[in-house]
Amino acid sequence: MKRKAIATLLLCQAPQLIAFAPYKSYRLIRSPHLHNLHAENKFAKDSESNSGSSDVTTKTILPSRRQFLAAAAACLFPLKSNAQDLSNIIIGRGSWVESSTQSLQSVRIPPSFTTYLTRFIIHYDDAASLWWKDTLHSYSLLNRDEAMKRECRDFANLACSVERGLGTFLSRGGANTIDVNENDIKDEYASLLTLLLEKYADKEGAVRDIGLLFAMLPGVYQPLDVLRSKFGDSMTTAQLSKTQIQDDMFLLPESYQASYNPIVKYYQITPSLQLTESQEGEVTSTIFGPLSSQPLTRQRPNLTRDYYALLGVSGGVGCALTHSLVIPLDVVKTRMQTNPGQYNGVFDGAITISKREGISSLLLGTQATIVGYLWYGISVYPSYTFFKNFIAHLLPDAFAVAHVNGVALISGAVASIIASFGLTPIEAARIRAVAEPSVYRPLGLLGTLGVIAKENVEVGWKSLYAGLPSLMARQVIFGSVKFLAFERVSESIFMTWPVLKDGAMTPLVVSLIAGGIAGALSSIVSQPADSVLTYVTKQSAGNLGVFEGAKMMVQKDGVGSLFRGLGSRCIWAGCIIAGQFLLYDVFRGMFGITGDDLNQVFEITLS
Repeated sequence: MKRKAIATLLLCQAPQLIAFAPYKSYRLIRSPHLHNLHAENKFAKDSESNSGSSDVTTKTILPSRRQFLAAAAACLFPLKSNAQDLSNIIIGRGSWVESSTQSLQSVRIPPSFTTYLTRFIIHYDDAASLWWKDTLHSYSLLNRDEAMKRECRDFANLACSVERGLGTFLSRGGANTIDVNENDIKDEYASLLTLLLEKYADKEGAVRDIGLLFAMLPGVYQPLDVLRSKFGDSMTTAQLSKTQIQDDMFLLPESYQASYNPIVKYYQITPSLQLTESQEGEVTSTIFGPLSSQPLTRQRPNLTRDYYALLGVSGGVGCALTHSLVIPLDVVKTRMQTNPGQYNGVFDGAITISKREGISSLLLGTQATIVGYLWYGISVYPSYTFFKNFIAHLLPDAFAVAHVNGVALISGAVASIIASFGLTPIEAARIRAVAEPSVYRPLGLLGTLGVIAKENVEVGWKSLYAGLPSLMARQVIFGSVKFLAFERVSESIFMTWPVLKDGAMTPLVVSLIAGGIAGALSSIVSQPADSVLTYVTKQSAGNLGVFEGAKMMVQKDGVGSLFRGLGSRCIWAGCIIAGQFLLYDVFRGMFGITGDDLNQVFEITLS
């Protein structure tokens, strides 16, 4: 507890930004607090002079070097996130569910009402406050801009969850019918006001903020009877929290009050506060923060064996199909590596091979390709998903978030190592069949494996793994870069054009494009290892290692020998990885595993 208290204190001393700004500017908050003593007066003066305009001057408080170093040291030993505690909110039952359907809402809930209620819950609800602090802590190692974008996104999504809970609560009295009666709506808001007072009245300062919250409603919706019985015509000094000025605040400054206006006959906020709102795509910007159209989500904490099995089947079928379609390119690439200087590029190699040996020669190694990459897909995709989740849970939250690329690289590398043990013997047989078809083609896959196993009596079956170091080096480099590049490219495309997520086919097109780019990049960085693998396998060089094989190739044919067939391999890999991720997504969808199935959304049932 002591360590946690220190970490929380350090977080509170991190840079703070006033949150009264549109979503687009990402000026939300660095800690769960709105203002400090200096900013309060500034905000009040700006509001009075600008008639409540939301364009507020931002004040930044930078930590000292000692505070920064202390916060960094505290991050080395953080407590794991208590995100599940968000379910224990006081106002009702919060739950993480596998899927969610948006409530039917005929009653328009003002976005400013929703976002201020979200701030209220984070500030006064212990579970929500703990979740928010843990969330901010998980972003503490990111640069300020990236951290603020994520904080803004999380707040917007939580506000959406709150809005859905409000919609269900307010519609329960028949307000979801076509002909909505204003009195029915007012009655439901009265029930909500009573609920909030019942749940949070013992929290110091909460009553005042509840009054401010309901003063944000249109006059026709305000439950005046309950408001006037509780607050009278204006706030009293007793209803104000004396400690709120001393605390770092997350809500409106103490100078703002709700009072009854006898002229218009409803409650208003004084000084005047203009509740401006604007729609930007799927996000509604308010002066209290953004409101998203998507609820708060998290990755499912545990995936069952059935999920991993279906991921393996999806990956296996996808890999086997895509690799089968580009076998001719693979044959040309292998021949260019095993017979250097005989072909002038990919197309010349394909034409020359088909003329000399027949068109069927472009399908050499088909059996080994299908079997090998069926295993590869079955092993690598579920392994990558498993180790990505496993490593992320092992690491401190802040470190895992800040080094998400490193986690992806390590996960891809481990998954590729696992796949390499089954792929190495089959790849050796495939290379032999393509390089020397007259010898190995009649033997088939099993016959070729038997010949390789008997070539070296001293080593025996271990000869099948002569190319393991080279293949593992190639697969580790290729696999880790492939997954990382695919995720980052997909993420960049969706961030640039978020509308692509909504279509039925557009996400598949994004997978195709991102897969092609990922395949080309992976080929470039792993080409030397691929060339060494082909050389070692052809030479039957026993346990020749990666560096020894590379040294022999450079000594014999120069450094350029490490990049033979790069062009054909880039085309080959770009095609297969694009198709691989496309088919992987298609088969996942067929088996009922979409991106939503791997996540959970947060729903609130007000009660």
